[in-house]
Formats: sequence, C-alpha cells, structure tokens
Amino acid sequence: MNKKSGKVYLTGGGCGDPRLLTLRAVQVLRRCDVVVYDSLVEEELLQWTGPECERIYVGKRYGSHAREQSQINDLLVEKASEGKTVVRLKGGDPYVFGRGGEEFLALKEAGISCEEIPGISSAIAVPAAAGIPVTHRGLSTAVTVVTGTVAEGDGRLRLDFDTLARLDGTLVILMGMHHLQEITAGLLAAGKSEDTPCAVIMEGTTGRQRCLRTTLGRLYEEAKEHDFTSPAVIVIGAVAKLQLTGLEEDIEEDALAGITVGVTGTPHFAGKLAAALKQEGAEVKDMSFMEVRQTEETLPKLWAFSWLVFTSPNGVSVFLDQMRQQRRDLRSLSGKKIAVIGPGTAAVLEANGMYADYMPQIYDAEHLAEGLAEQILQADLTEKQSEVYGGREQVLFLRAKQGSDRLPAVLQEKGIPYVDYPLYELGVCEEKRTAAVAERPDYIVFGSAMGVRAYFEGLGQSGIEENREHKYVCIGERCREALKEYTASSCLVAAQPGIEAIVECIRKDVIGNNSPVEQVRESTGKQWR
Repeated sequence: MNKKSGKVYLTGGGCGDPRLLTLRAVQVLRRCDVVVYDSLVEEELLQWTGPECERIYVGKRYGSHAREQSQINDLLVEKASEGKTVVRLKGGDPYVFGRGGEEFLALKEAGISCEEIPGISSAIAVPAAAGIPVTHRGLSTAVTVVTGTVAEGDGRLRLDFDTLARLDGTLVILMGMHHLQEITAGLLAAGKSEDTPCAVIMEGTTGRQRCLRTTLGRLYEEAKEHDFTSPAVIVIGAVAKLQLTGLEEDIEEDALAGITVGVTGTPHFAGKLAAALKQEGAEVKDMSFMEVRQTEETLPKLWAFSWLVFTSPNGVSVFLDQMRQQRRDLRSLSGKKIAVIGPGTAAVLEANGMYADYMPQIYDAEHLAEGLAEQILQADLTEKQSEVYGGREQVLFLRAKQGSDRLPAVLQEKGIPYVDYPLYELGVCEEKRTAAVAERPDYIVFGSAMGVRAYFEGLGQSGIEENREHKYVCIGERCREALKEYTASSCLVAAQPGIEAIVECIRKDVIGNNSPVEQVRESTGKQWR
C-alpha cells in the first residue's frame, strides 16, 4: 500500500436521531479531513467536524443521484490517495443496504486502508421508536429485512413474494415507499392474508416521526391517503399491532408541535437552531445550504493589535483552527482584548478557555462597532501603546469576507485604525440549495442577508415559484431589509439576533394567531395517528 495514502472510515450515521450516533463515529468525525455524506444523514452530525473539514454531498434519492456509485467510489479513492482521512458517512449502517461493501472492495482494490464503523440500523431502531419490537415472544421469533428498491438497469423490483408471504415472523422493508402498491399486491397475490397487521413509520426516531398502523389489505390506500412518503420503514407481521410507548398522560404537548420550520444558514447555525426548535416540538427541515470556506491567507502578525473582533461562532472556530495550522502559540494573545457580537460567539470562545472583554447589549454589527469605538476612545492608553499605535488602539476584524460594511465604517469615522481580515467566505452548496428551495415548511428562518439572497437566487435558478403560505423569520433588521428586495410576504424579526430570540419569535406568532396545536396541525395538512 502507498505509505502516503490516507484512510477511509465507512461510518454509520444511524437511524435519524443525531443523539443515536456512536462514540466511535464522533471520534473519527472530529479528526477527519473530508466527510462524504448521504441525503439521509442528519445535518446535525456534521457539527462534529472541524471548520477546515471538506464536506462533500453525494446524496441519492429515488430518481435523483448527486453522483453515481462508481463516481463515489472514485472520489473516496482520490481523497484518500491525497493522504487525507476520509469519513464516508452513510445513513443507518453501511452494510445494511448501504452499498458499503462495494465501497470497501473498491478501496481495497486501490490499496487504500479502510475501516467500517457500524451504525444503528433503521430496520430495528425505527420500528422500536414507534413502539414496535421486531421480535416478541409468542408473536415473532424471526425478522427478515429486505429492500424495496428496484435493481439497476431494468427497473424491476426483485422480491421473492412467494417466499416472503410464507414467513411467520416479521418482515421489514426499507426504501419501499415508491413501490408500495406493487409490494402489497405481490404479497397478497402470493397468499399473505389481507388482515396481516402492518405499520409504516415515516422519518422515524426524529421529531418529525409519523406512524400509520393498518392491515396489509389497506396499507397502500391508507399510506397514500395520509401522505406517507420516503424515508419510511414498512413493518409487516403480528408485532405491527403492538404499541410499546409511554402512557398518554406522560407525554407533554410542546408549544410548537405540528409546526414545520425550515432552517437556512451554515451547518453550525442550523444545528444550534434546529436543536432549540426540536425542544419546543417543532419539525425542522434542514435547509442549511451555506458553506464555510476558509481563505488561504496567512494570519496577520497579532502583536500589532490590541483588539480582536469576532462577529460569528464560525469566525472563532476558523481563527483557532488557523492558529493551529500555522503553529501560532495561544500565548501570543496575552494582553489582547476580545470583542464579540453576541452570546453565541462568546460561547464558542469560552468553550476554548477564553472570555470576551466586550459584547454589545444589542447583538448586531452597528452596535458592536459603536460600543467598541466608545471602549477604545475612553480607554487610557499606556505610553508604549501610544507610541506603537499613534494614540489609538489598532483593531483586527476576524470575520467572513462578506461581512457587514458598518463595522469598519464606524471605526473609520472615529479615526480608529483597523485591519479587516477575511478568515473565511460563505459559499453555496448547489445540491443542498436545490433541495432546500423545494421545501414547503410553515416558517423559513434566515440567519443573514446573504442567506436571503442565496435562497431567492436558488428559487429563480430552479424555476420554482415562491410559496406565499409560509412565513419568513429574520434574525435582524439588515436581514429583513434584504428580504424586502425579493418579496412582500409576511416577515417576522427576532427581538435580538440569537437562537433563543428566534424560537421565541416563532412561539409568540403561533400563540398570537390563536393557533392551538390541533388547529395548526390541520392547517399544515398533517395526519396524526
């Protein structure tokens, strides 16, 4: 094997709920150089990767493949041959209809070291989350797992219905919703009783989970009637009638239950907001098509600056990563003051053992600039600082290339010297944006003006008309001003630019519109059983 080659970890992303990811998977995600991930992987799992990690989406859905399997194999070989550590992140378990074995063989043939990291398979976990054990004494002593997808080439569904119909145990079908009518018809024609208990669990283990219990004779019609689609797990057998879940009186109704919220922005922002919304019971649609791309420039010599200014959690993470890459000692920050735009940025700083000296009461660029200028102008400069900085403390902005122009403008007006260093730039993942603009949630949250522009540009490129039924939620006034350039639709603005304020904004709107949970569920077209 080439000694310069890297290594690939075929990693199971689990069955949906990000909290069910294994510790081993977290370990390799934290130190990988590249992550190649599928469409069924929850975006929150990418939070474990470093800001320098290259993220490549290769999702495959029915009738739409970002890349063919042979191209994915070649990509894994290419990245590992560059000496990189690669995580191939797949939904469920890589070896349960995940084509992980094919990828392993391709890597082995190319002389690339590879390791498989098991994941919790949806075949077992998703029924369990709906209260259905796939085996149960007296009902089922065996379980058979099959795929309901068609074979490549001729488009035929290759299932031995005669054998499957004779099974006494539990039949679990993955990826079968697009051929549900054919599957039910085949089993019935092979002699399976139409009264056989069945269940369909859609988006299992997540806050969006829905479960339909019925019989084989009515399975297709009821699933169609109640709009059950992929991703879903189909369970056929006596255990499907079981419901081993908590008592109704033990289940608390969450404030946003039945509400769907689309979250745009970078993975870091989307992950944090999604977690907070799920705590309130909302169904979250991952629409985080923005990417953080590090610049290739070398950090300035830090000794020349008295203030370091961060305007986002991404900025802190990328800065610390660049310090490591460029072998800059953290002791070089001794004596410097740090300003942050808000509590989210301060939290990332604190997680790394540092604390902000200044944070404005209103978390936006305008108030950060004004407050920072006041701090600097009122400070008593030492004689040495006066000599070095000409009577003014020099400021280093460590932020995105597309940052607000108000930050440097205010300091320039005050005569305070500064350097605006672009740590990173925000880009767009086209595949994810295409999927995002097709979503139809009740609310869409924007975390930046750039995110607004990117979203509506995506609508235009896809030829999709704007959905006038949902509401937009903006993180601040600058974001709302950008939104006004594209639409006259209803818009909410958070009282403060922050995760908690956004959640509170949506909560107040739901309650303020006199929309009890059951009414909201009806208005969104959801069927709950």
